Amino acid sequence: MQKYLVLLFGLIGFLSNQLYGQRFPEVTFAKLPQNYQLYPRADNNLAEVPFEGVFTNKDITAYSIKVSRNGALYRWQKNTTTALSAFSSKFTIPAEFAEYNFEIYSFKGKDSSLVTKISNVVAGDAFYVSGQSNAWIGPIDDLVYQGEWLRSFGLVQGSENYGPYNLADTLWSLAIGRARIGPWSAEIAKQIIESEKIPISIINSASGSSIIDWHLILDGNIKDPIDGGNIMYYKALKSGTLKFVKAIVFRQGESEISTNKPYQWGTKFEQLKTKYKQFFPSAKNIFLPQLNVYEYVLREAAIAREDQRKQHSTDPYVKSFATVGTKEFDRLHYGNGGYRQAGMEQARIILNTIYKKSYSAEIYSPNIQRAYFLSNEERDKLYLEFDEGQNLVLQADTTVTDEQGKKKTSYLVDNFFWDGLNAQSMGKYIKKIEVLDGRKLILNFSVQYDGNIIGYLPDYHRGFISKESEYPYPGPFIRNKMGMRAMAFSAFPIRVLNNEITDFSVSPNPASSKITINWPNLTVGNLQIFNMRGDLMTTFVIEGLNYKEIDVSKYISGNYFAVFTAKNGIVSKKRIAIFN
Repeated sequence: MQKYLVLLFGLIGFLSNQLYGQRFPEVTFAKLPQNYQLYPRADNNLAEVPFEGVFTNKDITAYSIKVSRNGALYRWQKNTTTALSAFSSKFTIPAEFAEYNFEIYSFKGKDSSLVTKISNVVAGDAFYVSGQSNAWIGPIDDLVYQGEWLRSFGLVQGSENYGPYNLADTLWSLAIGRARIGPWSAEIAKQIIESEKIPISIINSASGSSIIDWHLILDGNIKDPIDGGNIMYYKALKSGTLKFVKAIVFRQGESEISTNKPYQWGTKFEQLKTKYKQFFPSAKNIFLPQLNVYEYVLREAAIAREDQRKQHSTDPYVKSFATVGTKEFDRLHYGNGGYRQAGMEQARIILNTIYKKSYSAEIYSPNIQRAYFLSNEERDKLYLEFDEGQNLVLQADTTVTDEQGKKKTSYLVDNFFWDGLNAQSMGKYIKKIEVLDGRKLILNFSVQYDGNIIGYLPDYHRGFISKESEYPYPGPFIRNKMGMRAMAFSAFPIRVLNNEITDFSVSPNPASSKITINWPNLTVGNLQIFNMRGDLMTTFVIEGLNYKEIDVSKYISGNYFAVFTAKNGIVSKKRIAIFN
């Protein structure tokens, strides 16, 4: 009896260290798969499925686990055991389009009996989604993906998915019905599933109208009550996906730019980002869609979008894209067609970033890199340069019919602003907008612009007047050839190129096949290469560049001179040695 008491107390201690235990008449499990569970795969494409527990019947002498893959026998393992001793078994399954079933049997001598059966277990990748209502709401129509390879964990909590979280909600399921994840997340999963040919789990902890302070309730506390960001952490622990989650998708900010409170979203996102890195260290990225243009009268709305753009521009951990111009926009939410569009756009970026798929740069929203005048004498032409690989398209002026039957035309020129809050439009001073070299815009002014900043897209939908003219913000927008709309920006600095240093360097030097001319800043002028006799070899027009690569593989070995004449007339010269 004393021996069994010692073993029993050991069993209690063993189970108390586990996240949960499941009891059956003759066995208590500390680790046991669930129906529809997704186990996250490791880098070798395999996921571990553990079984741990204690048989409570002293007559049991052995146990076996039968594993089936898509209905066919995959593996059968039998182990001996002793009375009240802990047991442990582990199987590895690959991430693939296959479902695994497990049957556990206990033996008393040669007699066996079924203890339990687990069905539809898969291996794949896990993603966490959070934010507010646009991250999870939407009707479930026939086009929302609800296939067998999309799994989720936990139920929707109440009408808006707020806490405190029900601690007993620890079940896996297909991502449908009350365990739904919303049409946007479902489309993200669908695109990844079809591309990678593996199951995906989306665990969604978004809450309607939630402010960023609610998500900042993240300190690792998983004792009742659990609220805010701790809900996502609790789900991560209980689902067993924490160590292998691929990324976090965070779609939030509408609440902050619809309420007249002191603007702090950008600072608080920095705090949230730090917490996500602490509590979800395996997540490789945060995907942060940039906010749309709403009708709420808030002067800092453009600053929130600019802070999101800066995160994308400066921190490789954060990836964003513009949600403006998404179809079926109803002034705050979207129809399911809009959620599917945004899901596809988000999924392409995830596939490019996480799965290293080779896509055109145009899966990303065009993002401004530089704004400049060629000289102080030419401040009637402003150059806006976007990121490499973009091919810009200017949308025509947009005419809409509002909810009162009135027609309203919006003009692209009105979407550029000279103040820091995107409230004062340049529209009446812009004569024409041109596209240059695919990724540059030229704003042609009717006057000399003496400002030093520029913004794009208004702070809020100023064409909306409640009960008189009601319609969602219609644009028009700058797009690329894939249809991605340019990211909004505000207070972006403008430079004057001929005020910059025009001296340059050459590397490598000596050279054999290729040289690179580097300027410390963007510059404008003519670059010429001469041989030692003074013969002109080639000429390049430099317009808003800070480097230029030149193929010299066909040059005869010898010394050459690179001569750069800047827009302001200053001449710089460098000697180049070439050996071929």
